[in-house]
Amino acid sequence: MKNKSILLIIMVLVLSVALIGCSGGNDAGTSTDTSTGTDAGTDAGTDAGTDAGWVFERPIEIIIPFGPGSGTDTTIRAWAPLMEKELGVTININNVEGAGGVRGAEFHVNQPADGYTYAMYTPSHIIAGVDGTASFDIINDTMHVVRLVQDSNVVLAGNHVPYNNVEELVEYAKANPDKKPTLGMMSINGIDGASATQLFDELGIEVEFIPYASGAEANAAVMGGHTDMVLTSPFDGNAYLASGDMKGIVVLAEERASNMPDVECTGELGINAFIGPWRAIVAAKGTPQAAIDAVEAAAIKVNEMQEWIDWKETVGLNDREGWANQAEFKELWFDYVEVMKELRGQ
Repeated sequence: MKNKSILLIIMVLVLSVALIGCSGGNDAGTSTDTSTGTDAGTDAGTDAGTDAGWVFERPIEIIIPFGPGSGTDTTIRAWAPLMEKELGVTININNVEGAGGVRGAEFHVNQPADGYTYAMYTPSHIIAGVDGTASFDIINDTMHVVRLVQDSNVVLAGNHVPYNNVEELVEYAKANPDKKPTLGMMSINGIDGASATQLFDELGIEVEFIPYASGAEANAAVMGGHTDMVLTSPFDGNAYLASGDMKGIVVLAEERASNMPDVECTGELGINAFIGPWRAIVAAKGTPQAAIDAVEAAAIKVNEMQEWIDWKETVGLNDREGWANQAEFKELWFDYVEVMKELRGQ
């Protein structure tokens, strides 16, 4: 009996030690890291999640609210393959054009905000928000991802007009009030119209804006003598200067365009007119922040790629600082809202 009692005591002690050991093992998995004062198990999991970030498991779609061949379209088609390498998934580009970019924006906002659909916006979308021409609140229901580039506008004139630069244009317009100069463009109610309005308001002259469905039509009208001038980009307009079919009046930028060194810019002339068509990636309201952060992180890497830098150089998109991260783009977005309200007299 005595032996049985001793054996029972030993068994109880062994069981107690085992239970303590099990309890100690569980505590170790969530023990406090004495060096940081944080939960070690939780902290390790957070680090792993931060490193991995949002993982895209299927193709991404980017809505382009303008047609093939537009500045937004050519930009995204140069940028997307580099992003695909960083994100590890295919990027599908969907052109949904119409209504100065509004139709594409409305299509975008009606897609699931699940982190797999984005759009490329320009200042034309802010203008649509200020004017209230969209079916949703573009200004406040847009989530900012990154701004990729900032282009410039340039005014070119046909060889049939008697002026060759801004000074001569102003002199001609004031001396001939009954012969209002005409300017062709693609989006009178968008960024083109805003850019031209700012310029000619600063110059103090009146110019008639003529809408065209495409840049090709606008350029043809100038060369045919139907329109006096055209508002275009330095990249698109350079060929007409090189061929002698048009002459440069002014580039709306802080410095001269690298491919148009002989054309004056508003910066050197002291003219406060710099609005240009930047292009940026946006998401719809409700998109997971982790997905936006993942796209931003990949875009930061692409922005530093030599291949991307070289492509921008070929089209004149290195002339102006265009890159802006998520926070910077958000600030720029609302700055532009105020500029557009002022131009619209609001």
